[in-house]
Amino acid sequence: MADNKSSPEYAMLPAGTVVKFGEVGAAAAAMKALINCKGLGATGQTGSFVDCTTLIDQSKQFISDLPEGPEKSLGFIDDPTNTDFAAFLTAAEQRKTVQFYVELPNGRTATMLLALSGWQMNEITAPASEVIQVTVQGKQNNLVWGVVPAPSGAKA
Repeated sequence: MADNKSSPEYAMLPAGTVVKFGEVGAAAAAMKALINCKGLGATGQTGSFVDCTTLIDQSKQFISDLPEGPEKSLGFIDDPTNTDFAAFLTAAEQRKTVQFYVELPNGRTATMLLALSGWQMNEITAPASEVIQVTVQGKQNNLVWGVVPAPSGAKA
């Protein structure tokens, strides 16, 4: 039981999360950083179930359907002077599919294709106590989970 850690030893805040996008098939190192990302929504794939009950069965029978990624609402602090962010909004306006990469501080990574479906300015209300924000809509496809390799010489 020496491998068991207490919650404070393994729990991490998402502060420091890296978010990037690029052309389909691009390596993470070649992607453009989206430093003003505020929210990613759910990431993963889940499937539903397909009824495969035959006449001989006395209760319903099911098999797992193909997994599907969630629709995503990506939140950003609006920065029209950021050229990488402007390129991402242009891709969303043009309803392009992009490569999207997320690296969490605990080392977990997610690389996916993201079919973009436009963007909108979030509601602005008085009193003006929140920053100006933008939401980009998309649908996650082809998710690949990974882990950032530990630096050589680091303890396992």
